[in-house]
Amino acid sequence: MGNRFIGGESAHRSFFGGIRSKPQIIGLMGCALLGWVGVMWVGWPGLVLALVLALVVFAVTVNTHNGSWLERRERRLRWKVRRATGTDRFLPYSALAWEEAHAEASTGPRSRKERARALAAVRSRPDGADGMGWLQAAANMPGIAWHTPAGEEAYLSVAFEVSGQLRGAESGSRQEQAQAGFGTLLANHASPSSLVRGVQSITRVLPPDLALNEAWVQENLSPDALEDAVASYQEVLTRTGKNTFVQRHIQVLRWPLSGDFLAAAEQHGPGRDGWRALMGQEIDSMVRALRTAQLGVVKPMSARGVVAMMLHQQNPSRPPLMVAGVSPRRMGLASHDDWNAHWVQGTDPFSGEEVLWGHRTAMVTAAQMETGERSPYWLLALLHNAGSGARTLSFQLELVPAEHARLLASRDVVRDMAAVIAKQGKGQLVDPGTDVNLRSARARGTDLMPGSGQHGVNWVGFITISAKTHKDLTKASRRLAETAANAAGIQKLLWLDTYQSAASGTTWPIFRGLKPSKPTTGAKLMNRLAGRAEKEEKVA
Repeated sequence: MGNRFIGGESAHRSFFGGIRSKPQIIGLMGCALLGWVGVMWVGWPGLVLALVLALVVFAVTVNTHNGSWLERRERRLRWKVRRATGTDRFLPYSALAWEEAHAEASTGPRSRKERARALAAVRSRPDGADGMGWLQAAANMPGIAWHTPAGEEAYLSVAFEVSGQLRGAESGSRQEQAQAGFGTLLANHASPSSLVRGVQSITRVLPPDLALNEAWVQENLSPDALEDAVASYQEVLTRTGKNTFVQRHIQVLRWPLSGDFLAAAEQHGPGRDGWRALMGQEIDSMVRALRTAQLGVVKPMSARGVVAMMLHQQNPSRPPLMVAGVSPRRMGLASHDDWNAHWVQGTDPFSGEEVLWGHRTAMVTAAQMETGERSPYWLLALLHNAGSGARTLSFQLELVPAEHARLLASRDVVRDMAAVIAKQGKGQLVDPGTDVNLRSARARGTDLMPGSGQHGVNWVGFITISAKTHKDLTKASRRLAETAANAAGIQKLLWLDTYQSAASGTTWPIFRGLKPSKPTTGAKLMNRLAGRAEKEEKVA
């Protein structure tokens, strides 16, 4: 079974050595520049001032078990702004909802800010799907989502429902084949010539739905059935549903609307017609690739299917793929946020009762994990041993060509070795952080050796848990953090508090939440020199 060395770092080395946050780098460079200018103009007092400011910058940006002071300050300011502007509430836009909000804002002696706050709650998209539309939303056809998030690169996404690689007890050789198949899928689409640049793997964990079993009993129960027999069957259902779960698996692919994509689409037709024709070929290719990766039964999800899953994740009382009455353009339910949760108001489709579900999302990065080798099944504990209730685990992978990833890994090795040699030359002990970073960078370099067939990846994970009460949500959060620390080696879950409504979208089948890696200057130059694909005859 192939293991990989992950954990301990989530960024490359900085100019000052080690892994530092961008605000800290900018602040320290500013202090260095101030000290240089100060020495020239006022002498040693300028240098002293720069040193004092550098200490202040370090104090407010240094990372602790509870984040840095600057991060905590940003969270408080974000929450204050959200409450002041009314974006902590969401009401799906409709003519009636807008009229009601306008009437609410106009009643009573309200200030201008209060009226704006009441109107700001009515929006066409929930925060988790901001800037999302559809390139193709027809029924019984693969849904092609078109994303234009603020401040991010536009992209298309398609969700594929899969049955999964392993079902029940499987042999070791079968497990190795499954792992190799998924690795080959990623490697085949990591080259610069591929238009696919990201893969999102979603696992939705739910308690078993025994409604069909109970309905069967009601339809087939004999009038003279013994009470003990009926009670015995009910006991079987109770024991079957206790501490057991079912899973649904979804793979989401991401196509950035880059120059290469637009050039390829031009060969298939003008404008959006060319986009759809190209995406038709890409979707067919991905269905074959997912099947070759032994992901079981593969079925592209329609736009209504994707939105039905999003509505189910907001309101777990609703079945996952109930598309009846679903409109692809109504993606969100009425909701409001508090500091550490996203609360959604919905309806139970079976009883017709109003329900309230709370959701909380945490992020997992390599920086939060203990460094070491891990098997492909290191996340199983978060699926099976993390307590009761519905939850979603989503991992997003950005594929990085091997030559780019190899360059970054070798650069990290050189800088870490330089730091070790410098400390040894001064007779100092090498700190554990530098040693761990060096081991990790060397392991990445070994994985990326020429001829290995491996490529680089930029990844991030998200976990969303759901419950109906604050008490249950808090209990589930603690149980998840405990399981992550004890079984999965995750030292700390980074809860995305103060913007939990947007964080919920990171586990929806729309590929949200990954910050794309920035290519090196050399990689940018090579991309410029490569230009676009040669002109070919358009496909009829």
